[in-house]
Amino acid sequence: MELFGNNLQAFHDFFSHYLPVKNPVLILALTLLIILFAPLILKRFRIPGIIGLIIAGVIIGPNTLHIIEKSTSFELFSKTGLLYIMFLAGLEIDMQEYKQNRSKSLIFGAFTFFIPIIIGYLVCVYVFHYSLWPSLLLASMFSTHTLLSYPIVSNMGIVKNRAVQVSFGGTIITDSAVLILLGVITNVVQGEINAIFWTRLILSLGLLGFAVLYLLPKVSRWFFRNIEGQGSSQYIYVLAVVFIAGYFSELAGVEPIIGAFLAGLALNRVIPHNSVLMNRVIFIGNTIFIPFFLISAGMLVDFSLFFKGTNALIFAGVLSIVALLTKWLAAQVTGLIYKYTKYERRVMFGLSASHAAATLAVIKVGYDIGLFDQNVINGTIILILITCMVSSFVTERAARKIAMSEKESSKKIIDRTERILIPVSNPENIARLIDLALIIKDNESSEPIYPLSIVEESADADEKIHVVKKVIEGVVEQIASVDKRVEVIKKVDLSIVDGIARTARAYSISDILISWKAQQGTGSLIFGSIADNLLVKTKQSIIISKVIQPLNTYNRVILILSPNAELESGFNLVVRKVNAILKQLGGNAKVYGQQKTITAFSSLIKDKKREFYNYLIVDSFDDSDILDQVKEDDLYIFLSSRKQTVSFDYHVDNMPKTLNKNNESTSFVLFYPESLKALSDSQITEMTTPAISENIEKVIQLKDKIKGIFTKD
Repeated sequence: MELFGNNLQAFHDFFSHYLPVKNPVLILALTLLIILFAPLILKRFRIPGIIGLIIAGVIIGPNTLHIIEKSTSFELFSKTGLLYIMFLAGLEIDMQEYKQNRSKSLIFGAFTFFIPIIIGYLVCVYVFHYSLWPSLLLASMFSTHTLLSYPIVSNMGIVKNRAVQVSFGGTIITDSAVLILLGVITNVVQGEINAIFWTRLILSLGLLGFAVLYLLPKVSRWFFRNIEGQGSSQYIYVLAVVFIAGYFSELAGVEPIIGAFLAGLALNRVIPHNSVLMNRVIFIGNTIFIPFFLISAGMLVDFSLFFKGTNALIFAGVLSIVALLTKWLAAQVTGLIYKYTKYERRVMFGLSASHAAATLAVIKVGYDIGLFDQNVINGTIILILITCMVSSFVTERAARKIAMSEKESSKKIIDRTERILIPVSNPENIARLIDLALIIKDNESSEPIYPLSIVEESADADEKIHVVKKVIEGVVEQIASVDKRVEVIKKVDLSIVDGIARTARAYSISDILISWKAQQGTGSLIFGSIADNLLVKTKQSIIISKVIQPLNTYNRVILILSPNAELESGFNLVVRKVNAILKQLGGNAKVYGQQKTITAFSSLIKDKKREFYNYLIVDSFDDSDILDQVKEDDLYIFLSSRKQTVSFDYHVDNMPKTLNKNNESTSFVLFYPESLKALSDSQITEMTTPAISENIEKVIQLKDKIKGIFTKD
């Protein structure tokens, strides 16, 4: 017995001497090992990785084994993780879905704010017997929630689901309302509420919104245009923006998470969702910063509270039941009003059920100003653990069901396998082409991108193809870094056009993406011989790009839809690609086309109310003034068609040449859909007159050109 006592004392002395770990290098090493192994171990028991990190935080925290000392650097990583969660939520919002669901977000935000605060207030007054201000502040805690389960919906690929988008919008509404209410109650208790307070609050919030939502996108476009290709500098800029916006939010009198969310919204259209930069932002956040925050949240839990009588347990239990029940009611009511599926209602509940950051802010402030005692602090910590666990389990199960359902429905929509070929004989514009390919590629497609290194047969062909291949392989690393598969193809052929056409057939290519290059001394050709011949010799969708600055730096997008484009067999697929660009860059977009073409276009992108873009009806493009007010930061997109097809329009086909001649610094992209659909007799009759008019117009212009040649001095 004495030996056992001595061993126990030695064991205690050993750990008390070496623990908690205070060396910052060792703290970082241990934390990274936890981030690595905790999710892997608990995954075997079908427990979400988020819960694994929170439980790990509980075990190593100061209230349990106290293995790690919570240092200043640890707190910095944890704070960054919290801001990152809110920043990513704003960054990944689908702005088209948001426009369709903004009223729903407002309704859900109202329900998830008022239902918890009303029920919570009644519980605080009639069950806990608190007075007015403590009851109101404690009730507001029930209204807050942290998007702790965001990584789950992100990994499941359902961020753009309508229920998830509504939850994001509701989060910012309810948390903003609670944090503003927190400031009001604090000033009331301290006797500082007056007209000056309200004036300062309104002005500071207005300035915050103006600086972040209006000025930040302009500054960011300028930065990305001038720091192109320097990936590390771009990421540091984004990280700095998150912290600066968070600090400005504190100056405005609200929590920094509000500023981080607004920064995400501001950069939503500036950072392409399929870009290398976006991948870095998400990867580093999900790998380092967010796990630190989850571990930090677990370190707050004190299990010894369970052994200090029943009062703390009863109080924590009531708080947890009220918190979960009220959030469940808010999600159910909103879902039933808008006829969401049961899994969408569950994912809304899961995302809004977790209490962490804003909850701690409310309780800590209430404790500091004397409204709450230690009992409230202890009960809130238990509430955080319970709600985070429930949130993770519910969200993962519901998100998996939604992901499976969306995957099945997407299979039914896709008409054919998407494979993008990027022929490169001159490596000058390969980076621009890769950026464009990443934006227009379907996120659900597992097919690789096919860069084609191709040169004409000659004595130095091997040397040329080696140079081109080296450049392509350098850019291929970027493609791989955004989790896109890539397969580089090499080809030497007697004709570049024939080589591209043969490769397209051999690999069942759906889209051929090439760069635009004016051919000197050929006034009758618009795109040069390669593009002209490809349009004749291939049936695939052809995309011709003249993009002369980073895609995320354009301020306005103008889309021209060729008349009768909706009759082309490849219209549906090419519209999806065009809309992918508009969604990313088209916050200020104009769409020109005939009535029936615009109707078909808006219907395909699910914009029947026509609220995504500015739609302008054009009866004919022969006297159009679309190119009269071209700006430097404009990107023109032409949905054109091959000659002798149902939607060929001479005036639309001629616009790129005019645009390039008059505005050499202006960028544009041309889409030529595949054209295999047979027309009915009525459609052929309808198309006859415009075709004749266009041919007459060509003859007149040809006559003017010939006359101009002979009348030159």
